[in-house]
Amino acid sequence: MTGNVWAPSVFVYDPTDYPLGWLEDQGVKVTLGVPIASPGRHRRKWDPEELVAAAKGHEALLGASGAIISAEIMDALPELRCIAKLGVGYEVIDIQAATQRGILVATTPVHSEVGVVAEHALALILGLCKQLHFYGPGYIAGGGWKDPRRMARDVAGSTIGIVGLGTIGRAVATRAAGLGARILAYDVRRLDPAQGVEIVDLETLLRESDVVSLHVPGRRPGEGPLLGERELQVMKSGALLVNTARGNLVDKGQLVARLNDGRLGGYAADVYLPEPPPPDDPILSAPNVILTPHSAAWSLDVRRDMTQMAMENILAMLTGGAPESVVNPEAISRMRGNRV
Repeated sequence: MTGNVWAPSVFVYDPTDYPLGWLEDQGVKVTLGVPIASPGRHRRKWDPEELVAAAKGHEALLGASGAIISAEIMDALPELRCIAKLGVGYEVIDIQAATQRGILVATTPVHSEVGVVAEHALALILGLCKQLHFYGPGYIAGGGWKDPRRMARDVAGSTIGIVGLGTIGRAVATRAAGLGARILAYDVRRLDPAQGVEIVDLETLLRESDVVSLHVPGRRPGEGPLLGERELQVMKSGALLVNTARGNLVDKGQLVARLNDGRLGGYAADVYLPEPPPPDDPILSAPNVILTPHSAAWSLDVRRDMTQMAMENILAMLTGGAPESVVNPEAISRMRGNRV
């Protein structure tokens, strides 16, 4: 845009791993606060003062979990009108504060994410069942071979419990059922079960499942973990637990204790609390674990689709609209400095 025509701007505080030229073509100025490509190493979260200084004057923010967007940051950025969050989770953004200040927040629930996350969850299930956390190059190089105490478990004929029967939970259920597993599912909503899925309460699922896979939103402030001491004790002895949802769903202290005493047969996770975990986090040295760096949706197709949706969300919000994936539509009536 040229002359005196208003030109909105967005500050990008996380790598998108996909070009942002489409947004610039729509007349939106893009400021990169980080390189566009991820570095392959953990980056520390933005210091609030550094973020405010860098994002000053911008109407939009675009990023994932590289910053905590608090009420104080919103107040320090009076021009801020919208936040485009990469991914479906938004616990790093104070939604109540954003709504009160008329700042729209939208996520990117792209369809392409469903399949790859479901595949990742299934890979973790199979990895635990087939003892891949135990057998590997180092074990063989050290003279190890088939250990009678480390035999694989059969997925066919086992019972897999899906906690959260949304799009990803259903995709995991379908894939696991295709391997011959019995599928139990629990969800707080009243849902019609997918074909071959038995809907049960959470306690029944925990008691009867050989593998429990979590696919629900993270816990809100003030809520305890979904799986605490009691729930972990209810689980079948030697059961496996897989978490590709959120790190705060499981009481970490109790989880590590149950892994160490053998009550849990194994744990596989792609999410942590905090994230990433510090080097001395006890989960990193716990027995019988498979851990991945929040990479379940780390695919080129997903990054492309997420970034495109985020760009479209930004344009819609900056021009007075509200995308379908907005998480606080009640903020519309309070939107800051609406321009079209």
